[in-house]
Amino acid sequence: MKINPDNYDYIMYVDASGDDGFKFEKDSSVCYAAAALFVKQEDIAHNLRILNEIKRTLGCKETDEIKYSRVRRHKKGDAALSLLRNIRGQMSCYVVFKKEIDQTKYAGNKDMSVICHYMAMRSVDSYTLGTDDKVLVAIDRMKKTEEEPLKSALDAKQQKNEGNGPEVSVIFRDSKDYQFLLIQIADLLCGAIREHFEQYETQPDMVYFSKTCPPCEQVRSVRLANARPLCKNGRSKAAHIMDSQAFKYVFSLFPITGSLDMVDYFFMEPVEMMDRHYYLICRRKK
Repeated sequence: MKINPDNYDYIMYVDASGDDGFKFEKDSSVCYAAAALFVKQEDIAHNLRILNEIKRTLGCKETDEIKYSRVRRHKKGDAALSLLRNIRGQMSCYVVFKKEIDQTKYAGNKDMSVICHYMAMRSVDSYTLGTDDKVLVAIDRMKKTEEEPLKSALDAKQQKNEGNGPEVSVIFRDSKDYQFLLIQIADLLCGAIREHFEQYETQPDMVYFSKTCPPCEQVRSVRLANARPLCKNGRSKAAHIMDSQAFKYVFSLFPITGSLDMVDYFFMEPVEMMDRHYYLICRRKK
């Protein structure tokens, strides 16, 4: 199906990171994440310039496709990822912590991929859009067994909302398609998010709130603090790991003005992981 992206007011670029398997002893990813970058039409050219600047930093050609897994290992990977802070747009994501869920729910099917993509894109309902606005959702190519149920779910959602929101169209395109190169930015974003949470989940001394002090527990229980990354028990190792994930560059793209706004753009499964990763600013003297 031919679609001209210039005919849309907004484009949402969607990609995923990780795998949906559970063979952790054979290097299955600890998390699976999907991210959706929501961009105004007038900001696309700017973001393409940022993408090309990232490629130049890595010594790549403009026609080269870049992936987070390769960028993070590059000697100039941190410098390249730091350019994400210049992206114009807003993002949402869905993260599955695969070791914490009922694995039988996803074994032998592609439901995890479909749900992750669907939930990441659900944020379209949270943006302030008019009924005359046109939104194009461009998703990186997946297997047919993933594309068909996802397309059906999104079409059903659009029919249900018809007349009550913007016109939303969905297509699947390769991230090397010259009209949809910003899918590569979505890849960098969800890669940074997945690795950020995987490191905290797999390093025993970095698991949050394993030994929190009473003041932190009290504040956390009433949700008075802003949602911000926290160094464990006032130490700085967590901040160092965050820097290596480029998470600080990614976090600013979430359209969040208060801690409770997080639930509109940042979803986790199982849902109790939201509490486990509800970060506070530790004010204890170091």
